[in-house]
Amino acid sequence: MIRIAYVINYIVKNGPSSVVLNLIDNLDRLEYDIALITLFEGNDSEVVSTLQNNGVAVYECKTLSRMKCLLGQGKEFEDYVKKGHFDILHTHGIIPDILSSRLRTTAKRITTIHNNMYEDYLDTYGYAKSRIFIALHMAALKRLDGCVCCSKSVYDVLKGRLPNASFIRNGIEPAQAHSVATREEVDVPEDARVFLYAGVLNSGKNVAWLIDNFVQYHKNDEYLLVLGKGEKEAECKAKADDHVRMLGFQTDPIAYMNISDVYVSASKSEGFSISVLEALSCGLGLFLSDIPSHREVVEMGQDVYLGKIFSSGDFEIKLNALRERKTNSAEIRAFQEKELSAKSMAAGYQKRYEEQ
Repeated sequence: MIRIAYVINYIVKNGPSSVVLNLIDNLDRLEYDIALITLFEGNDSEVVSTLQNNGVAVYECKTLSRMKCLLGQGKEFEDYVKKGHFDILHTHGIIPDILSSRLRTTAKRITTIHNNMYEDYLDTYGYAKSRIFIALHMAALKRLDGCVCCSKSVYDVLKGRLPNASFIRNGIEPAQAHSVATREEVDVPEDARVFLYAGVLNSGKNVAWLIDNFVQYHKNDEYLLVLGKGEKEAECKAKADDHVRMLGFQTDPIAYMNISDVYVSASKSEGFSISVLEALSCGLGLFLSDIPSHREVVEMGQDVYLGKIFSSGDFEIKLNALRERKTNSAEIRAFQEKELSAKSMAAGYQKRYEEQ
């Protein structure tokens, strides 16, 4: 039995956490004894309880400081690792990666890289701080046994810098809603074409720009649902017209995907968006900004029409092109289940673990 510990800042239901949860759900339990180590407050208690009920040991650090961890000081984490006698440590994020890289352990140390740090850190922290975080993170990654990028596009950025890099695309279980949303409750006609964005409202996701362009070019039967909150929320609301519904943070975005037709994102940088995968699982067409990971997923649909890629200068042209060719929901769902499933992702990681 191989003892493996997943390490993450905190466990919730979305983003990098969903990758961890899908891995845990799909690993062969006859071969793997699974634990989870979380470093900071913020765990979803329902998720923790479900994991524990399914036989996953959950270790929740209570005393760690983010600043000290960035310098490689995390005694409580180190104690849990010693106690667990793990064969593999699989980290997710800059702080877990730094702590893992500083350990004296016989465990094989693997990480998943969830973003293009050269873009993401710059947008999040600004030029000066991003240079520091990139240097710290890259130094840590080079000390690990394996670095798995979440997409080929992220791998293409890092392969020349990290000799231990490979890629396994993110995958998800078929998306399931836990509630029911209706077009009536969001004041959208039943025969409308509905676009949807779900995520953070910040500068990196570029949602204010998206709303601005949608307002300029939408037709009378087209509506945009915006799910999420963030620092740009007020600006987004100010740009919206009566065809845009600002719905705030929603605990069950899949319910709203189920009443939509097209998933739209103007993001400036993505690793391999879980929201895009969820949209595919719901059979939605895609209308995505021209960044490498968005191109990667749309171009994977060689035999299935998934949607269109737009740039800052051709939003209207590409929107018109999207209108001219209808997507097939059943084909899109089948594509996601075949090419971007949690099962195929877990199989890729299991093979990677065995190679260490």
